[in-house]
Amino acid sequence: MLDRLTEPDVTALRTLTGSMDPVVVVGDDLQVLGVSEAFLALSGWTAAQLLGQPLTQLCLPHDREEMHRAAQVFLLQGTLPDRRDFTLCGADHEALPVQLRGVRYDLPGAGRVAALLVRPVTPLRPITQFYRQVLQELPLGVAVTDAAGRYVYANPAALPPDSAQQQLIGRTDREAAGLLNLPEAALRLREEALTHMRREPARLAWDEPLAGGTVQERTLIPLHGAAGDLKVLSFATDLSERARQSERLTLLEGSMQATTSPVCILDARRGAQHGRVAYANAAMGALHPSTQVPGTHPLEWPWLPLDRQALRELLTYLNDTPEPAFKYDLHLPGRREWWEVSATRVGSAAGPGSHWALILRDVREERRTDLFLRSFADATVISLQDAPLEAVLAPIFRGVEQVARGWSPGVATLESEFMRIMGPVPAPLGRMLARFPTQEARQLWSGRDLERRGEAQVIYDLWERVRVGQQVGDRWIPAVQTSVEVPMYDRDRQLLGLLALTYPRRVNVPQSVQRLAENVAGQIALFIDRQRKLEQLQRLAYTDALTGLQNRAGFARESAALLGRPADLNAPLAVALMDLNRFKLVNDTLGHDVGDQLLAAISERLSEVTARYPVPVLARMGGDEFAVILSDPAQIGALSADIHDAVTRPFMIGGRQLRVGVAVGWSVYPATARDGAALLRQADTAMYHAKRTGQGHQVFSPAAHPRIAHLTLETALFEALQEGQFSLVFQPQVACADRQLCGAEVLLRWTHPELGVVSPADFIPVAESTGLIGGIGLFVLSGALREVAGWPAHLPVSVNVSPVQLRQPDFPRLVMDLLQEAGVAPQRLTLEVTETAFINDLNAVAGAVRILRELGVRVAVDDFGTGYSTLMTLRQLLVHELKIDRAFVRDLCSEGREGRENRAIVQATLGLGQALGLGVVAEGVETQEEADLLAELGCPVMQGWLIAPGLSAPAFREQFLPGLSSPDLCG
Repeated sequence: MLDRLTEPDVTALRTLTGSMDPVVVVGDDLQVLGVSEAFLALSGWTAAQLLGQPLTQLCLPHDREEMHRAAQVFLLQGTLPDRRDFTLCGADHEALPVQLRGVRYDLPGAGRVAALLVRPVTPLRPITQFYRQVLQELPLGVAVTDAAGRYVYANPAALPPDSAQQQLIGRTDREAAGLLNLPEAALRLREEALTHMRREPARLAWDEPLAGGTVQERTLIPLHGAAGDLKVLSFATDLSERARQSERLTLLEGSMQATTSPVCILDARRGAQHGRVAYANAAMGALHPSTQVPGTHPLEWPWLPLDRQALRELLTYLNDTPEPAFKYDLHLPGRREWWEVSATRVGSAAGPGSHWALILRDVREERRTDLFLRSFADATVISLQDAPLEAVLAPIFRGVEQVARGWSPGVATLESEFMRIMGPVPAPLGRMLARFPTQEARQLWSGRDLERRGEAQVIYDLWERVRVGQQVGDRWIPAVQTSVEVPMYDRDRQLLGLLALTYPRRVNVPQSVQRLAENVAGQIALFIDRQRKLEQLQRLAYTDALTGLQNRAGFARESAALLGRPADLNAPLAVALMDLNRFKLVNDTLGHDVGDQLLAAISERLSEVTARYPVPVLARMGGDEFAVILSDPAQIGALSADIHDAVTRPFMIGGRQLRVGVAVGWSVYPATARDGAALLRQADTAMYHAKRTGQGHQVFSPAAHPRIAHLTLETALFEALQEGQFSLVFQPQVACADRQLCGAEVLLRWTHPELGVVSPADFIPVAESTGLIGGIGLFVLSGALREVAGWPAHLPVSVNVSPVQLRQPDFPRLVMDLLQEAGVAPQRLTLEVTETAFINDLNAVAGAVRILRELGVRVAVDDFGTGYSTLMTLRQLLVHELKIDRAFVRDLCSEGREGRENRAIVQATLGLGQALGLGVVAEGVETQEEADLLAELGCPVMQGWLIAPGLSAPAFREQFLPGLSSPDLCG
């Protein structure tokens, strides 16, 4: 009919189906001409699936005939029938209850059409869906037919396997006989029952024969619809299966009663019956007679408290586990029983998984053997974790107690003056053995076990002598009445100790107990021997071989233990690092043997000093560095003073009197740090601060020692080299007599965009440790030489170099290449090296200095007087210049002791320079009085803030080289 539609028809249909309501338009031949979007959304179909199809295809089969009749009456007569409720079929093949309303139209080309308004019966859908879901899941086959016997519903259980529900709907039993595999006899019985049901609607039931000899009881129940129409509910029960089930139950009951394994079925349903006994066989009754009383609860049986707790845990697991089957080890300590429980969730008429079937297997001997063997495995694992011997032996003792009921194991070792007792030894015997000297024990067993075979010996009636009252008098009491003792030996057959199995009464000892004692003793001897060797290794690992003090690893272990104890989390501690002054000089000049003797002597004095204080740890960290942990930070000052006095007093080593100094740096827990690594870093910082300032000791303070993290500086240094964040400044050097310019020292400056100005004292050590010092040194040298190339030819420049640079084999060649590139004579370049660098690495530095001197480059000793160099060192180096450290220029003019000492040092340095033909420069001159006194003492050259701070190249030229306009090449 769609091909007869004219343009006006299409327009009219578009108007009809444009409704917001679910609408279906059909023609006089009941074909679908159009549908609204609301109907498509309701049904799930698409327009392409519906257009041109018969209207009746939208209905379930049992409603198709009625729908066809109602639609024809409406199109012809214009009235809807009394029945307006129909069940449509959605695209998902689910039932869609609706009510229909309609309007007729006459179209020019299509003729008469009907627009049907479809109203879903939504209030009924939830309950309908619920009942439908119940029937779909029901394991019993259920079907509904109309009065004519046509199927209107059948759940999956009523259908043969792999059959679709739609294959049965709308057909009678005879029409679907092939699908249902119904014999003629069954069909006749069903038709007769349906005829009787239409005549007298009442419940009917009969035995129905099926193919294959199966017999089922079939039941019909009349159902009356809202419109008065008759529907019939049918279902069937397999009588053959019921008989077979009864037979199987009889056989199962007989098997359960005959088996020797206890079997029990517990109710798993929630409610008053939960956990109660539904069935128990005779073996279960022998275990607990009350279990055979149906309805009793396992916790109501006469259990001991420990056993009741074990059973409660099993029942809790039954309630909580989602597993359908599992095995469970049930240990009843009161009954001394082990049972392997095999639990399976089973179903009954009450529903699937409604009960738990429990089968018990006696595994007492297996578990005792397993526990005993596992005790040795546990002991091995604990031993490999380097646990104390008591912890290693504890599982073995428990295993012995499980296997040898009533016997108490114990071990006595012989590593100290008296026997050391471990294990659950009876108290009288433990007291007696603890007072027994180990030497007597060795003599006793050397007579008992002449061949040292380690065999068990049975000893009766051991008595302990005890003091009676307050008067002098002794009496004897029984310590133990039966003891099986086994001596334990190491690989060299040396006696390690004794294993004893004791019994509170006098008994004949079975051979099995004696063999058990011998086997256990052999295993324990291995653990004791390993423990002794482990302790020896730990002493070697954590003790400094030279001094006998803790080494670095021992210090780390002890400090971690002190800081990690929960009770002491807030208890303050102080950590100190000590570094000796002038010790390397002793090593280099007198040899390592003398140095080792000196370290041993210093360690003895430190031990004597720290013994007077609450010092739990004293360690040698390596070389000439020592560490201390002090439990009372309030005594830092007193301990530091005593350490300084003890170390600085002369030492007589090999007929020589030797003196060294010491610098001590402290950090305090938890005030400045909460972990050992941070405390050591802070103590190290404070120690070097004390060394630089000449103080005896220094306590770390975050405000006094602002530091930048090493990793932060390392990253920033890489960026600084790439982004040109470094700059050079020049500090003038002038003659003390007339202030004439003699040269300048180049100083490196670094301003980071986030860190701000970073001190060379902070970043130079990082640069040296990371290998960046080479690039930084190249930047300083090349920049300084490019700038000085434009100065008058008589003016030299001084540049600081690192010992790391001097140790590089190609450093002298690099210096010469830069001099040639800049066009500067070698005599105009002075390389400054700190005195400490000369002393710490004399051989490497001396070689580089010698090559540079041969090339014409001058070398100066920077910070002279702070590193304790010797005349021999200066002679070996053949340097050109000494620079007096500003620490000696400070207070030069004061009248106190420091002023007198500093003037003496400066005068000695000037005399030394004059005697050796070396130039001398005084650093850090800040006052006119200092400058005048230096001139009076005969100092030739000075530098410092009195003259000028470090100046940029343009500022330096403007102030000290007027008229010189060379470009700034190093800014």
